[in-house]
Amino acid sequence: MKLPPLTALRHFNAAATHLSFKVAAQALCVSEGAISRQIKLLEDHFGTRLFERLYRGVKLTETGQRLHTVTDSAFHQIADISQEILNIDSHLNLSVTTSFAIRWLMKRLKDFEKEYPHIPINLQAVTDPDRLIGGHFDASILYLLGNPFNKSTPVPPNSDRVMIEWLLPVCAPSMLSKAGPLPQSDIHRARLIFNEPTGRDWRSWIKMLPNAKADLEKALKFEHDDTAIQAAVAGHGIALANLAYISNELEMGSLVPAVQCEPLPIGAHYIVSAPNRRNLPNVKAFRNWILKLAAQDPSQLDPC
Repeated sequence: MKLPPLTALRHFNAAATHLSFKVAAQALCVSEGAISRQIKLLEDHFGTRLFERLYRGVKLTETGQRLHTVTDSAFHQIADISQEILNIDSHLNLSVTTSFAIRWLMKRLKDFEKEYPHIPINLQAVTDPDRLIGGHFDASILYLLGNPFNKSTPVPPNSDRVMIEWLLPVCAPSMLSKAGPLPQSDIHRARLIFNEPTGRDWRSWIKMLPNAKADLEKALKFEHDDTAIQAAVAGHGIALANLAYISNELEMGSLVPAVQCEPLPIGAHYIVSAPNRRNLPNVKAFRNWILKLAAQDPSQLDPC
């Protein structure tokens, strides 16, 4: 088995990851010239170019992209198995949806840090679901639309369900008359608030209630649950909110049920890890902690 120069592969992987010889040099604590020399050594070994040198920065060639896919995965697998063999708990790279981070996870992380002070967390909140999985993340918490009680609803591979999203239309008390929550057939009289531009959750919720009628075209649109919830508190309309996200507002009375209906399960959050990282001590510790904590959340105790 003939392998290319391993030092050159390491330098190549850093340059390919950052698409910058300068940043790669800083990451490896070597000179930029050392990166260039190792890349040239590797290109001479393969007899082909791995990078296109641009005016600013570099770009991988097709061959370079193929090689980077393999080297990046290989280096991460070596690091993971080394950590597992040594049984050393290190930091945890975690990606989550922005709303889950702001509305539920952040205020609870201090409890994890108290219980596992030797596992610092690097948390990245992202809006784009496609960015949650892969890369350098040890685990990701993602949200999938679809009734979690329906066996035909797809479930991510290598995942555990953290939390069912029970959604309830809510608004400021001042928006309702003395008659209380609106009948489902009268929702179209109120302005709706979207927690993302397409109104995905509202559209799914309406399909589950035959009597519900709503005007989706005049909705107030936001990017996140948090801003939608704040808009509802301020009296701008009716938001469809996750019970786990609005426990404080419901308790204080700044939000109240806006429609005559019970909470409905529209989707769920899952914790996902790559197979080669799933059983790492730090990942297992966090997964067990969050599953236990979420199960104790009042919103998960059959809110209906």
